[in-house]
Amino acid sequence: MVTMPQPRRPFDSRSSEPPTFAGETREVTVLFSDLEGFTAMTEQIPPREVLSFLNRYFTAMAEPLASHGGRIDSYMGDAMLVVWDGTDPGEDARNAAKAALAMLSRMERLQHEWLAEGKRPVKVRIGLSSGSAIVGEIGCPRFRQWTVIGDVVNTASRLEALNKEFHTDILLSEATYQQIQPWADVRALGSVMLKGRREALDCYALLGWRDA
Repeated sequence: MVTMPQPRRPFDSRSSEPPTFAGETREVTVLFSDLEGFTAMTEQIPPREVLSFLNRYFTAMAEPLASHGGRIDSYMGDAMLVVWDGTDPGEDARNAAKAALAMLSRMERLQHEWLAEGKRPVKVRIGLSSGSAIVGEIGCPRFRQWTVIGDVVNTASRLEALNKEFHTDILLSEATYQQIQPWADVRALGSVMLKGRREALDCYALLGWRDA
């Protein structure tokens, strides 16, 4: 099921010692999504309608994420960070890929609804990356939450943005592709340089799924 970020923990003013923030290294798959065209849309409608639009979109996306075991880590405006951090990295990567494809299917339905209502449709872009990350608490003593930190998160974010350049919907890192290769229909896009990385990264566009 989809779980919301851990609630902020209150600061105990009676203690002079800073809290110990727990954390551990795990193999994870991270999904980062964003809406293309959202910023332009927000300039044309009132803030209350923007909030309603986002809540409707996030509600629609929650079901496919929940059915494939994703944990919603955080919302950042119209962007969303989702994590799979179970005990089987291969299964996590497969579930994340299938969730991404299900999000596209759900988004198509939303776009038809928005067009019928006279609203401007937007497009979802998704990046998927797998690898080691620190999973634990972050923040200051008074406000902190459970999250995931590492290059795998940055890579997923960069891949999401790269969809615009390749005119694709879902981009995979090499690590994610290797985990799902037997089942995934992909288009190899070659090596790319992502912002903040020293080495090129092979990436793939996810086109479909081949279940037995």
